[in-house]
Amino acid sequence: MKTIYRICGKISLLCYVLLLYQTWRLCQYGGVRRHLLLMFPAALVFLAGVVLWLIARRHVRREHPDTGRKKGILWAEIILAAAASAVFAGGIIYSATPYNGALSWKVDEWMRRKTVPLEHNNVFRDGVEGILADLDEALDLPEELYIFNEYQMSFDETGTVTSIYTFLYGRDESGVTRTYLVDYSGRGSGNMTVWTDGRADASYADGMRLEPMLRILQEAPWEEQVRMWASERGGESYEILYLGRRSFSSSEGLKYLPGDADGDGQESGTGETPPMWDGGEVTGYEVSLHIPEADEVTPVRYMMEPEYTSQEELDAQQAQEQAENAIASDSWTTDNTDGSMYFFLNDTVGWCMVVTDAALGSRTYALEGSKDGGASWETVNADPFGGQLGVTEGLIFYDEEFGIAGLTGASQSYSRLYVTTDGGRTFTQMQMPELSEEELPETAEEYGYGTEDYDYLYMPEKEGDVLTVLAVPDAGEKEGVLFQSPDSGETWNYAGTTTG
Repeated sequence: MKTIYRICGKISLLCYVLLLYQTWRLCQYGGVRRHLLLMFPAALVFLAGVVLWLIARRHVRREHPDTGRKKGILWAEIILAAAASAVFAGGIIYSATPYNGALSWKVDEWMRRKTVPLEHNNVFRDGVEGILADLDEALDLPEELYIFNEYQMSFDETGTVTSIYTFLYGRDESGVTRTYLVDYSGRGSGNMTVWTDGRADASYADGMRLEPMLRILQEAPWEEQVRMWASERGGESYEILYLGRRSFSSSEGLKYLPGDADGDGQESGTGETPPMWDGGEVTGYEVSLHIPEADEVTPVRYMMEPEYTSQEELDAQQAQEQAENAIASDSWTTDNTDGSMYFFLNDTVGWCMVVTDAALGSRTYALEGSKDGGASWETVNADPFGGQLGVTEGLIFYDEEFGIAGLTGASQSYSRLYVTTDGGRTFTQMQMPELSEEELPETAEEYGYGTEDYDYLYMPEKEGDVLTVLAVPDAGEKEGVLFQSPDSGETWNYAGTTTG
């Protein structure tokens, strides 16, 4: 029995530490099945060892009273077990803190994941209001709800809901933001999965309120539209999509609905959906009804309280936004919609190279100026590059009179710099001195470059009164020839080479 007593105690202690270790690994990294394969037999051996140890210990103590040495071994084993318990318990607690282990995600799921029965599962009979009623009964939703990105719901031709996906949020009675990520697939379960109290950009913008969607669906003949599609096609899945207040540059598919979408007590907007033959865009609360599997079928977009913005107003808004970006920038900025280039010397004085024509990758420009921060513009030079075609490479002014503009060819294998000393009313092309073979970089011969190849000029850098320009064979290269000017670009001198 003494042998059993000694062996079982050590085996039990070893299994206990192994169980703690595997429990910590499970909490830290997950993998229930893999760890249970080790934990289950270890637990059985541990329990059996403890029982045998207790029986043997009782027998040994009755026949052989413990000695001091044996008590010391027992206390050492107890201290070791306590230390292992403390270490691995700390690891398990750490794995339960957010983002620190698999257990933290399980805890997060236990706290935030809710299962809500979808009792009102027919949108023809119950509307979206029925779905919200189910959610409200289980979760006590805030009175005013907003959507984060979208409300998406699919259903069949009988109105039976097949999927729901939306992220709702709102303030509860205490003013605390509550969020609800709702997901329903309709496969094998009549329950919605709702993740609560997640993160959202809770901006509470009026354009993202959920209530306008309900008002639009109450007024729109969307059920008749579904039944018409079903009679023509049959067997399709249909979808309602709400993205809040939206803008459209085409009236295709838009259906105007009279009504007060935002619930402010008055109907605003144009009173119709404009054709937008001359451009512009229309903005309003809109709900789309479409057939996801049928791209050839134009969605029906029900819109309430539409507001029309003409193309002229859009262009003015775009120009103002570009001007504001240029004012905030330390360099020139480019309008990616048409390639126009802006530069502002300060908060009020600025210039713009406006594209007047474009063909085959090249453009022509006119220079416009503003003295009121981009609110208004006047033509300064109708042809700053003297009829030369290309693409602007840069535009910079050092004061209200002295500035430089760059123009490159469509291939970007060469560029030219133009200087103005009268605020852009006239430009003169900069002339760089001719190079000799000895002045070229050491690698020029290796790559087969001659003096005529260094004809791509980067926009100048200014330090004090000195301008420096780098000439390279092609755009993007860094190894080339330096030129410097001490007199605002009137004369240039060779200033050495650079390495890549």
